[in-house]
Amino acid sequence: MSIETVDSIGYVVALEGTKIRVNLLEGHKGQLASHRRGVSSVSQPGDLIGLDAGTNLVIARVTDMAFVDPDKAHSSNVGTMNVTDTPLRQLIAYSVGYVFQEGDTRKFISENWKLPTLGAKAIPLSSDYLETIYGVNEDEKGSTIELGRDSRTKTTSINAGLNSLLSRHLAVLGSTGYGKSNFNALLSQRIREKFTKSRIVIFDINGEYTDAFIGQKRVKETILGSISPPSTNSAGFAPVAPPPIFDGKYPVYHQIPYQAFGYAGLIKLLRPSDKTQLPALRNALKSLHMVCTCQNGLIWTAETIPPSTTANWFELVDDCRQDGQDHLSQWLKKLRSNALGHFPTWPPFKALANLVAEFGCQAFTPQGASKRDAFSYGNVLSLVKIIQQLVDDPRFNNVVNLSGGQAITNPATMWNKEVENEVDYIFGKKSGEPQDWDVHIINLKNIADDHAPMILGSLLEMYSDVLFKRGQDQNYPTMLLLEEAHHYLRDPFAEEGTQLKAYERLAKEGRKFNCSLLVSTQRPSELSSTVLAMCSNWISLRLTNERDINALRHAIENGNEHTLSEISGLPRGDAIGFGSTFNIPVRFTIDKAEPSPKSSDAAFASIWST
Repeated sequence: MSIETVDSIGYVVALEGTKIRVNLLEGHKGQLASHRRGVSSVSQPGDLIGLDAGTNLVIARVTDMAFVDPDKAHSSNVGTMNVTDTPLRQLIAYSVGYVFQEGDTRKFISENWKLPTLGAKAIPLSSDYLETIYGVNEDEKGSTIELGRDSRTKTTSINAGLNSLLSRHLAVLGSTGYGKSNFNALLSQRIREKFTKSRIVIFDINGEYTDAFIGQKRVKETILGSISPPSTNSAGFAPVAPPPIFDGKYPVYHQIPYQAFGYAGLIKLLRPSDKTQLPALRNALKSLHMVCTCQNGLIWTAETIPPSTTANWFELVDDCRQDGQDHLSQWLKKLRSNALGHFPTWPPFKALANLVAEFGCQAFTPQGASKRDAFSYGNVLSLVKIIQQLVDDPRFNNVVNLSGGQAITNPATMWNKEVENEVDYIFGKKSGEPQDWDVHIINLKNIADDHAPMILGSLLEMYSDVLFKRGQDQNYPTMLLLEEAHHYLRDPFAEEGTQLKAYERLAKEGRKFNCSLLVSTQRPSELSSTVLAMCSNWISLRLTNERDINALRHAIENGNEHTLSEISGLPRGDAIGFGSTFNIPVRFTIDKAEPSPKSSDAAFASIWST
């Protein structure tokens, strides 16, 4: 469509910075503007309008519409316009960019410095112009994902280039019931359809994404937690072999071995204080392979001094008792220096409480003998209690395997091996190694709300540890979909502000290591502000809470107040997209995912009336 062949619907009468005033011609009445290529709305704020600027077409977004008295618009009959008693219809718009012709193609540049001249004609935008404005860069036209259609005309498809959408993380925000799960499922499905070698890991808090992948190949569902079948293995309960076409009926029940969290993950899980508890916990973790448990549940360590073949045993306790403390210092010194032999299997998780208590309560008498000191024990008592409470909590036991018993073959690599095995299982193997799934749904419905920040935070700690150790070349590109992220991408335990958090490091550095985060949440105000700030793309469905909208206002780069004001009034299924993958903030209606996730509203009327 050539600008010269389109009848104008108005003309520019004032320029105030980037603010543009346009008077509509009498014949259009501020309703619809038609042309050979279709019909464009200029009837409400939010619509786009074109303004002739010579070789370019300035694109402006309408923000206000009003009647204006003729004498105010054209004082003293200046010009050729006849002033009548009929008030003029006037638009106020702001420049959002411009379209220019380059060879046979049109390109849109999102810069607001270019403005039309006074008197320039205003024209409606045809669908091909809208496709240019809402379209993707030339270098990404072969790798686009369709997200929906523009909410105004329903004629223009809204696409996003995969690299620009995922390379710098994506935030999907919206109140419950307005379509977040549908969008996440839709995006995952369309990535699968177009990119057959994609890898997607979904943290499914409510168990709703299984239905969205029924009928697809290379999909795996793992439910974190245990059941009670007759046979089990160390990684979890032996699953029934699933069919090649995913039907959602054969999930794998999996318990995370506690040692798979690794040093960093267990420290994140137990939250020790830095000055007194952290040193004791580090010594305890370092000594785990040198202790064992006996049938009565007591924790022991031992050594055999040649030529004797009889082992000397020492009991480790968690209650600061005075019995058997004379040689405590010698045994702890051997544990600290790794001078004792290792046992063939991992001890139970409760051994950590005994080791922390012994390392934390050690003191010396004036004569140089070792003793267990009650005052020192008090410094680590809260950490010992946390470990004991987790051991006794059936909800935690259901998700994390605390019994130990897995084989230790090499003490030097035992921690790395356990962490890497768990990362391989949950997040996928490194590049070049065979992988039996492309989509892994981690069903988290068995995790209690108060445990979610600890367990899932530790999982992300584990993943980031392996991700950064592998390096950039060995990590397979993975999209990590974090559903209901406000449950665990937050800091509920008032940790030190300087403490490094794995999810924040993933947000800051993950893109360099082929990890893309899709952060989905109802409450952006409760999410880590660092994670929000690191997202370069935003899909916002309806948000009504002022704190949530303020969190969005502080984090986004190229949204404006008009865009933010629309968010609180969006209907179900509509969203506003903005960020590096979108040329301008765009409001669109999200396509329906087929099959859809299990997130529909309850049918109260039909169920209660039967």
